[in-house]
Amino acid sequence: MAAVRANLPTGISDKRAHCLAAGGIAQRCSAFEARIAGVGKEIRDVFTGGDPAWADWRADKAGIACAKRSRDSDELAACCAAVE
Repeated sequence: MAAVRANLPTGISDKRAHCLAAGGIAQRCSAFEARIAGVGKEIRDVFTGGDPAWADWRADKAGIACAKRSRDSDELAACCAAVE
């Protein structure tokens, strides 16, 4: 998670962060790994006092879809900008 957070812009919405993080994982690894990371983050939120939300999972799914349509991180960012 720290590696993902280190690569996200500051001052963005939670949903955009989820989209960018999941999309970035999908681009660099696989869509499966991005889904697992998203689910794992929400499960962690349940046990650590975080804020688990279906909307976060939907933003993760949007990021994975954006990654499939994007050639690079700039296109991913443009696609995720619409997730807000």
